[in-house]
Order: sequence, then structure tokens, then C-alpha cells
Amino acid sequence: MTFTPDSRLEKNERVNRKLAAILAADVVGYSRLMGADEVGTLRALKAARKDCVDPSIASYGGRIVKTTGDGLLVEFRSVVDAVACAVTFQRSMLAQDGGAEKRIVFRVGINVGDIIIDAKDIFGDGVNIAARLESICEPGGLCVSDIAYDQVRDKLPLSFVDGGEQQVKNIARPVRIFGLSPQVIAAAPNLGHRRARAKPHIPILVAAALAAILLVVGGAWWAMHLRAPPQESPQVVSTEGRPSIAVLPLISLGADSNDDYFGDGLTEDIISALGRFPELVVRSRNAAFAYKGKTPRPEQVGRDLDVRYIVEGSIRRSRERIRISIGLTSAARATQLWSETYDIAPKDIFSVQDDITRRIAGTLASQLSNVELAKAATKQPSSLEAYDVVLRGRDMFARVTRSANSEARVLFKRAIELDPNYAPAYVGLGRVELAGVVQGWTADPGAAIQRAQTLAQKAIGLDPGNAGAHSLLGSSYIRYGDYDRALDEMQRAVKLNGSDPTAYAGLATAFLWSGNAGSAIRSFETAVKLGLNITVNDAFLLGMAYLLVDRNADAIRVIERSLDTNRTDVFTRAVLAAAYAEDGQQDKATRQTQEVRTLNPRFDSADFGSLLRKPDLRAKLTAAMVKAGL
Repeated sequence: MTFTPDSRLEKNERVNRKLAAILAADVVGYSRLMGADEVGTLRALKAARKDCVDPSIASYGGRIVKTTGDGLLVEFRSVVDAVACAVTFQRSMLAQDGGAEKRIVFRVGINVGDIIIDAKDIFGDGVNIAARLESICEPGGLCVSDIAYDQVRDKLPLSFVDGGEQQVKNIARPVRIFGLSPQVIAAAPNLGHRRARAKPHIPILVAAALAAILLVVGGAWWAMHLRAPPQESPQVVSTEGRPSIAVLPLISLGADSNDDYFGDGLTEDIISALGRFPELVVRSRNAAFAYKGKTPRPEQVGRDLDVRYIVEGSIRRSRERIRISIGLTSAARATQLWSETYDIAPKDIFSVQDDITRRIAGTLASQLSNVELAKAATKQPSSLEAYDVVLRGRDMFARVTRSANSEARVLFKRAIELDPNYAPAYVGLGRVELAGVVQGWTADPGAAIQRAQTLAQKAIGLDPGNAGAHSLLGSSYIRYGDYDRALDEMQRAVKLNGSDPTAYAGLATAFLWSGNAGSAIRSFETAVKLGLNITVNDAFLLGMAYLLVDRNADAIRVIERSLDTNRTDVFTRAVLAAAYAEDGQQDKATRQTQEVRTLNPRFDSADFGSLLRKPDLRAKLTAAMVKAGL
């Protein structure tokens, strides 16, 4: 939906401007729906407007400026009213009956800005941005600008996801966006509605007396309840037990104090990137920058900021190189747990700043996960909290055995009992369900895939910003052969957290099965740069991708290394046998084939790689298997 200035405005004509909240809404796939059933679509759209959309707009004091067949433009005095209105009618639309192919689904964009009023119409960048936000919004969801978000963040009980800066069509500057997914909207509480002002039916003096009484009574109530703790939202997840971390300002070691601006900017970027990992409690910039120019002891920072870990580092600039050194320290023990140095050419510094930030944040998060996992392994089960139970579950899950998978299932279920609002527990349980399908450990694969999908949707409802939840949902779509939706979810996971190696591994998986082995390899290699600890399953997928693009030596290298930790994985050995055969090492291929037959006498290469969408890739893989003797 596009809104452009009216050509009737003369050059010297005085324009009438005002500040307003603008809502733009549009029907998803309207042309497709009309092509399939014109009469039915028009009838459904009219019913949606009459029953859901228009009453919500009226309830929140909105004014419908104009409609464009499948879309509408609405003006509100308050952005809070605009957002509450959108959530209300979107929730109603999500609850409607009907098949997915015929349902009316809206995208909604909301912005607040200066608008030009001409007759009954409105124009301006404020309007255009709202329309652009609507165009990039998730179907059934809501997308708002950063200006709008600032006005609703503390006024409505909604958990928006930061979508970062987006370059939108015909708008010169990037727009930072915040979104609500359909799952969050469906689970949102009733936001009430704004009632239209009624004409007074009582004398002014009586009204004033009543107002005075209400003020006195209200003041007494407020005094009684001022110190009462607020009720916790059902979607708030406790951070107790989660690893907490502070990123101290990077120290400039160069002679030029002007280098501080870069160190400060990089520090802020790292804080922001780490903040996207839902399992980390990251102290704010203001808290961390209180130590700028100081050299506090780690234990002091730990006490002051109540954190377990501290990130410290420095930047040294010369004419030839810029060296960035980063370290992770245990606050209580004042011991360094990990460190790394990055060397960059000065001319490349700004072009690679985002990449450096992602790599630092991803590696830090991975190292922190390893440290926390080691700690959890030494605790007695009776002392475990949900976070620690999830760590134990992941440890079991990574072993890729039937018994370990069963133990992981028990642990993830226990974590859900301890904290029903902890999204990673649902993600872990969903991965257990899919592992049972992949490895042939379940008698009803269809039911297991459905459970995984339900668990992913539950996790997204609890934490829409959880990249792992979107990866899990994408993985369930892969099992259904719905590769386009799988890629959408995996790309959303990467967009939510560009520093998360697991998100990139999920994207690589979607690329592989959809038939793009080259992109799968690039995504896996990015995941490794970000600190991915390659599991046996990762090695299997990456090895297959290498095999499909004739990089047989790389396939052999990756898989041989993975078999050091798990020698009983049939599928990985089968890919290794095929890679040996394609590489001309027939003796090794034969030995691997014998190992496969020993582990699984009924192994059938005809079914191997059946998830690959492209027939030519399936044929290539089968031919390599046959060449190996499978």
C-alpha cells in the first residue's frame, strides 16, 4: 500500500500540519485470494471490517482516512491507542475460523510523525513510513517505528522484538523497527478500550465534589499499596540462576585519545549483541560505563554490578594495524577464562566492525555456555534450577544416543516444571522430539514432528526474540518438506541474533535440504567463526554439503573429526564412506561401508537424503553411496 502527496497542492499554498499516530493495514495475499474466489474474498473482507477492524478503530478513537480496497489508513491522536487497536483486531482475526488458504490476514504498520492534512486526506513521510512498515511486517503481526515504540514501551504489557535498522523503499534514512509476532498478539492480555466522551448529565459542582472524593480515596489507596510488589506478567521469565555479565569500556592504548570514540562504540555494540542472547543477563551501558577511565578489580565489579562474569579489553592502533584484545573473566575468582585477539587493517575497520562485534559476541556466548555447563555438571541434582537443568539436557542431547536422548527429554520436562515461562526448555524438548524422528527412535514420526512444532510455537509465544525457537519451528517445517517456510523461520532467527552460531547452523540446514549446498556451507562456516561447537549432526550435514559440491577432502576432514566423539552414528559414517569413494579412496570407503552394515544391517541408501528437495542432488548422493558399496 503506497501513499503519495496529492498533486493538487499548489507550490505556495499554506499547508496544515499536525503530529499524529498513523496506522496502515493491508490484507496479505489479496490478489491471490481474489484470483481464487472473488465473491468469497470480498464477503470475508467486509465481515472482517464489520466485526473486528472497524469496531476496534472506533473503540480507540481512530479516524479512517481512506481505504484502498484491501487496505486502510487510520489516524489516531495517541500511538498507545493505535497499538492497542491493532493488537485488539489482530487478535480477533487470528481467532477466526477457516482454512489458512482462505483466511483474511492483515499486516499492520504504525508510525508517529508530522503529517500534512489536505481536505480529508493526509500525506507526508510519517504516513509513508507507516505504509513501509506494514509492507515488511509479519503476516498477522504488527510492526512499529522506534519513535512509536518509545511511546508505548512502558504503557502496554507487550513484548516487542527489536528488528534493528531497516532500509525501506523511498525513505532516505534507515528506520529502526520493533515487531509483535502473531503468537505474542494471540497471547496478549485484553488491553481494554478508550471510551468516547459522553455529554455530562450531572451538575458541574456535583462532578467536582465527586472528583475530590475520588482523589482522597485514591490517594489513601495509593499510600496503602505504594510498596506492594507489582504482579508479575505471565510472560516475564525469572533471571535467577542465569549467567550475568558486564562489558567494561574497551581501553584505548594508543597515544591518540581520540581513539576512545571507536572503543566506546564497539563496547556498546558488544553489549547490544550479547543482549540478544536470552540466557544472558547483560548489564546496561550506563552501569558499565561508570567504570570508564578506572581500573577496578574484577571482584569489586562483580559485587557492585552483581555479575558473575566481566568482559574486558583494549584497542591498540598503529599505522599498519588495529589490534582488539578481548577477555572473559570470572568476577568471583578474578581468573581469565578466555581471551582472543583480532588484527585489522585501519582501512577496513568500519567495514568489518559489525563482523567483529558478531564474532566477539558469538564466541563470548559460546565460551560462557561451556563454562556454565561445566559448573552445572558438578552440582547435585537437588540444587538445580531450570537454567542448569536445561544445560544438563543439552549435554545429554549432544551425545546423540537413544538413552541420552531419553534422559534429555526428562531433564527438559523437569526444567519446564521448574519454570513454565522459560522458553529454552521448550526449545530443548522440541529438539529431542525431532532427534527421535531423524534417528528413527520414535514409532510415530508424524506425532513427534507435530509436538516439536507446538513446542516451538509455545517458546515463541513466551519469548518472540528467541532465535532457537524460530530455528526449531523452521526445523519442523523441514520435516514437513515446507522448505520456503523453513527458510523464512531460519532467516528470522539469524535476523533476531546475528551473533548466534546455532541460528546460522539452522539456516545452513534449511539451505541444504532446499537444495542450496553452497549457501549451506557458507552459513555453517559463519557459525564456526561465531563459536559453534560442531556436533555429530552438524558434521553430518556439513559433510553432506561438501560432498554435494565435490569438496570431498573437506567432507572427510569434518566427519573424521566428529567420529572421535561419536563412533556409532550410522548416517555420518555413510556420508564418510561416500566421500572416500568420490575421493578415490576405495579401501577406506569399503571399511566404512562395513562399519555401517555392522551398526545397521538394514541400511538402505535409496532412502538416504530423502529430504533433499532437488532430485538431481538426491541422485548424486545415491550414486556416491552405491559407489562406496552401500
